This record gives sequence, C-alpha cells and structure tokens, in this order.
Amino acid sequence: MTWIVGLTGGIGSGKTQASNAFEALGVPVIDTDLISHAVTAPNGLAIPAIREAFGDELIDASGKLDRAKMRELVFTNPDARHKLEAILHPLIANVTMASVSQHSDAPYVVLVVPLLAESPQWLNRCDRVLVIDCEVETQIERVMTRSQLSREEVMAIIATQATRDARKAIANEVIVNESTLDALNQQVRKLHDFYLTMARQSPKAGVPI
Repeated sequence: MTWIVGLTGGIGSGKTQASNAFEALGVPVIDTDLISHAVTAPNGLAIPAIREAFGDELIDASGKLDRAKMRELVFTNPDARHKLEAILHPLIANVTMASVSQHSDAPYVVLVVPLLAESPQWLNRCDRVLVIDCEVETQIERVMTRSQLSREEVMAIIATQATRDARKAIANEVIVNESTLDALNQQVRKLHDFYLTMARQSPKAGVPI
C-alpha cells in the first residue's frame, strides 16, 4: 500500500501552490478536484448518470456538466446536492485510488482533497494530513483577485467550507501560507524530508527509499 499524505485547505489558501511544490520534488500528486472535472467532462464517466438524474438541461452543448447551473441548483436544493454526490463520490473514489495504486513504487503520494475535513471517507485513507492555512481575509483577497468574484461571493463560498479550526483539528502538519511563494516552497521542502523518513518507517512501505 502506498503511503498517503492528504493535503487540504480552504479556498485561496494556496493548495495548488503547495501541491505544485511537492510535484517539483518528484512526489506524485493526485488532485480529486481534477478527477471530478475529468469524470464530468464530455464523455466523462459521470455524464450518463447525471443526464438521467437531472436531465439534458444540466449538460452543456459540448457534452460536459454545466457547472454554473449545477452549482446554482445544489446551493438551493439539498436533495439535488445529495443526488449529485451519490453519483460523483463513488466514481471519484474509484478513479483516485486507482491512480494511487499506480504509484506503488513511490515513497509517498500527495492526495489533494479540498473538503478533507468534511469527508471522513477520505480522511480515513490518509496516513498524514497537511493543512495549508491562512487568514480568512487573505483568502478573500486572493480569490477576488484570481477569480474576479465579489467579496460577498467569496464569503459565501467560505461559509460552505469547514472552518479553519475544523481543518487544523484534523491536521498532523500545518503550513501557514501568508508570505511569499519561496517561503511556502521552503516549508514544503522541509516536510518532504520529514515525509520521506515517515514513509520509510511505515509498515506500509513496500520498496526501499
């Protein structure tokens, strides 16, 4: 079994920058968000079930999930959200774990799960949890700049996610990402050395490091 570091953080915290830094060090990175987009792309594994459950109006002209319409629907309709999750979650889990198994020769993999604190099924798969953290005001400013959203829109997204305290409660390690990209990369490099040592000592380790 491959040793898994779960990486999470709120929107705008810098999860992608951190995962990119691990990837630059040669660590396999598996991002459940990217897998979610893949299974809802044209001809994606989830498209037939979504079409059957929600109708053609939730599939756009290219054949992929219309994320804007679906987001609007599930924000106001809990039953629709549960129906969508019942379709997506098993598919994403199967594709993700198949990807993890393809890296059995790696010392460890980084599994990016934005909603890890809200997802016990993912939490139970992780050997360590790394949280990328920053002040809420920093999140708001970053997302407003990056995504051209209003302050109110960003705050509404943050309100749907776990709190900083909830994320830190599940963390084994925390990177505070309030400074420069170089500072973040330095923290990642230190943790990489630590995780190599941890993985070497793990009973799951199947190959020499």
